Amino acid sequence: MLKVRNKYFYKDGRRFFYLADTCWGAFTSMTMVDWKYYLAKRKHEGFNAIQINVLRQYDSTKPLEGHDPFPIVYHEDGSYEYDYSSPNEAYFNNAERMLEEMKKLDMTPTLVILWGNYIPDSWMNEPNGFQSHAPKPQVMSFAQIKSYVSYVVNRFKRFDPIYLVSGDVGFDKVSGQDPEIETKYYNEVIKAAKVADPEGIYSFHINGESKTLPPVLEKQADFFSYQSGHGPHGEEAASKIPEAKRKDGYPGPVVNAEPCYEGMTQFGVSPTHRFSAYDVRRTAWKSVLSGADAGIGYGSFGIWPWNDIYRPEQTVVGPLKPYDWRECLQFRGAQDLGFLKDIILNYAQDGLTPLNLQNEEVKVAEGSDYYLIYSPVANPIDLSSLNIKVQSCKIYDLQSLRSINTLVDNNIIPMVPVLEDELVIIEK
Repeated sequence: MLKVRNKYFYKDGRRFFYLADTCWGAFTSMTMVDWKYYLAKRKHEGFNAIQINVLRQYDSTKPLEGHDPFPIVYHEDGSYEYDYSSPNEAYFNNAERMLEEMKKLDMTPTLVILWGNYIPDSWMNEPNGFQSHAPKPQVMSFAQIKSYVSYVVNRFKRFDPIYLVSGDVGFDKVSGQDPEIETKYYNEVIKAAKVADPEGIYSFHINGESKTLPPVLEKQADFFSYQSGHGPHGEEAASKIPEAKRKDGYPGPVVNAEPCYEGMTQFGVSPTHRFSAYDVRRTAWKSVLSGADAGIGYGSFGIWPWNDIYRPEQTVVGPLKPYDWRECLQFRGAQDLGFLKDIILNYAQDGLTPLNLQNEEVKVAEGSDYYLIYSPVANPIDLSSLNIKVQSCKIYDLQSLRSINTLVDNNIIPMVPVLEDELVIIEK
């Protein structure tokens, strides 16, 4: 069972670096055969957690026959209604069988209890908002929350999950959100969940580039989870958010649970651009070396909505075109983040403290025995502001994962033949 101690997670007394793939639509859209294959692949790549929506993901694929969590009625406009008073026992039985497969592989489920489209006045329920094409269910009434949450937490708590109380909803006062209503709803969710599983680990999945969590919710969370998001400012948010949390004295674990999704079209930029493995790697390393070193999430655009081109009824509709899930399992970024996890556990087992190198692009953090430096482009790196004397270092070419041992002259790390990004490891 996972435990939280100070800035990190621990399992069986050893540091646990959270590395989670994102498969929001797992319970509704996957066959058991595909689930087992997918889990084995991610386990081999070093993942130890999977992020799953307990209910139907509104912008994901249509559920398999019989895989709706409640009795359902569809309307002509594509919307649908659930009878929240009657859980579909077959659905939750199947979900338990899926979690049993995770347990066999010693993987941790991270379960979103109530996504933002199930509550009123979230940006997902705007009729003309982003992804307004996606069919949405009726909102769950406030009076229905307690019984629903008690039911799902009591069913799943034996798998020792991490609970994400909210899903992709923010608490900032911006258009399309009502923080007072959202706070009221999610306070009820976490209270009911903690009655059912007082030993559980809880956090909130907030929307992209946001760092706001109301005090009444933050004090009940065991760690701070954010997403740097998929827009033009996502990479900046990846480092700025954990830096701000640490500056404010936040003492617990910080996790970027949703960096940019590999293969997804970046929001709000022209010309259009799909995030590459390099983009994912760059955002992840900047997160971890800026204070979010308890773990990192990963996602690929085809797996989180579970897009299956061989089942036309399950193909994702809308302006963003995902890959087939089988193609996504070949994407490079999963391997890169498995490597990141190994580096952290090998060179920074006891944690990292971010340092300032006076270069916003280059991130550096200090452990007890090593300095780790990430540079998104190969260039000479001046270490003089760190007040250390360095004679040699190891450089990893993060595109090829080959290592280069090099001498350091006058405290300046030389430029080496690396075409993309690099990681520098300096032994104290």
